Amino acid sequence: MKKLSTSLCLLMLCSPVWANSGAALTNSEISQVLTHIDRPKADLARDAARHPDKILAFSGVAKGDTVLDLFAGGGWYSELFAHAVGAKGKVYLQNDEVIWRFAEQDAIARTANNRLPNVIRLDKIAIADIDVPAGSVDIAFMALNYHDLFFTQMIRDGKTVVLREQVVDYRAALATIKSALNDDGVLIIIDHFGAPGSGYEAPNSVHRIDPAIVKYQLEQAGFSLAEEAMYLRNAQDDYSKSVFDPSVRGNTDRFVYKFVKK
Repeated sequence: MKKLSTSLCLLMLCSPVWANSGAALTNSEISQVLTHIDRPKADLARDAARHPDKILAFSGVAKGDTVLDLFAGGGWYSELFAHAVGAKGKVYLQNDEVIWRFAEQDAIARTANNRLPNVIRLDKIAIADIDVPAGSVDIAFMALNYHDLFFTQMIRDGKTVVLREQVVDYRAALATIKSALNDDGVLIIIDHFGAPGSGYEAPNSVHRIDPAIVKYQLEQAGFSLAEEAMYLRNAQDDYSKSVFDPSVRGNTDRFVYKFVKK
């Protein structure tokens, strides 16, 4: 990645301030990624809500990049990045033990028979325990899962199921991410807006997070907010509802932040 400016801007109002050492993908190249012949139909069905064309452009991804897809779940974004970075690039698909419980079947199916040869799965590995060469990652990416750093339990069949005894050590997780990024690398975080002041309750009750928490924690971890995109905003969202509520699912109000190392 090549740093062109350190000014803070809104993507809706100005041109991107970051570009890769190789040229960032053009709109035409991004379109080719989205229409790749091997892309599953189920993935295509989610494009309208996720605007991956805009998110890929926002990330500044280029051929040959190394991408660390954190809490990647079944790898929906991992596959897009795999096609975007090409044969000379690399994508790490990471899930910790909790996320793996929900994502195992999809992640295994997506990478079966080496169909994505430049994807390396990091299964059941906590973010803080990721072992990739320091300074080797161009883009660290976390979509709709930052709140899972504070996800400890869920309700199933009327019973509370404990998933973690305590929240993840986010300081250690962010330190690992920072170490993995090269000096001009970026960290992209997308998540569902939580109500202001909702603290760590929202990640468990409605699977959202107050964006003020994210900004504060990243600032404390040595990151600066470089850009914010407005592509996934929805003023009609109800922050009191779970993101899985049928009335808002797939159409929540979501923030999209790009952080860089200080």
